[in-house]
Amino acid sequence: MGKNEPVCIADEVPFEIPESWEWVRWGTLSESIQYGYNAPAQKNGRIKMVRISDIQDNSVIWETVPYCDIKEGKIDAYLLKPNDILFARTGGTVGKSYLVQEVPEEAIYAGYLIRTRYSNQLCPQYLKYFMESELYWSQLREGTIATAQPNCNGKTLGNMLVPIPPADEQIRIVEKLNAVMVHVIEYGTVDSKSKHLNNIFPERLKKSILQEAIQGKLVPQDPNAEPASVLLERIRAEKEKLIQEGKIKRDKHESVIFRRDNSHYRNIICKS
Repeated sequence: MGKNEPVCIADEVPFEIPESWEWVRWGTLSESIQYGYNAPAQKNGRIKMVRISDIQDNSVIWETVPYCDIKEGKIDAYLLKPNDILFARTGGTVGKSYLVQEVPEEAIYAGYLIRTRYSNQLCPQYLKYFMESELYWSQLREGTIATAQPNCNGKTLGNMLVPIPPADEQIRIVEKLNAVMVHVIEYGTVDSKSKHLNNIFPERLKKSILQEAIQGKLVPQDPNAEPASVLLERIRAEKEKLIQEGKIKRDKHESVIFRRDNSHYRNIICKS
């Protein structure tokens, strides 16, 4: 087979796609797959350098991005531009991707990242959504080198199969996903609150039930039941008897029993 002849991938495709779609390798789509620049982070320098740790929740925290020193002639090769996709190639975040939507100031990207660029005829957000799909992650797992520090190289990324719809359909898919993701995020928020509520609910319920119980609201009141005042009188008399018999000692403090009498409270001071 000639060097430039297409290789058949029919045996590798994981599922059927519409007739108007095509399976293609990421490397075929990309104009470049390039590793980042290795340099120490500095408080000041020629240009900012985006690291893996500066990317949180699909956003760059530009305030934390450090500077680095780089020769002027090398800047263009690593300069970030809108619609670049960054890919974490090592560590605990291996596989995480970030779609560069804006670059507020000149910046390059660090060595633990891979940058991929592709034709402007492709919808960048569609490619980003692909990099969040199970198909992407399953291919990544197969290609990730299992070491103490998991890593994935540009070759693995380039070999990934991507289902590509027609250009207009890519846009429609992204618009639909954007609308759906709003509800997914809302559901995630509600689910987190629900889990938190489930964690604290049993204890709160227990306290609430106990509070109802000690307020006399847990069970219906029996009008024929002996009032608590009678019970307290018996307890007082029993205690007094034990004191007189020398079996217990009287408390130095007077014990005061509060009881309700004609809808008012009065206290009975128990003395020897």
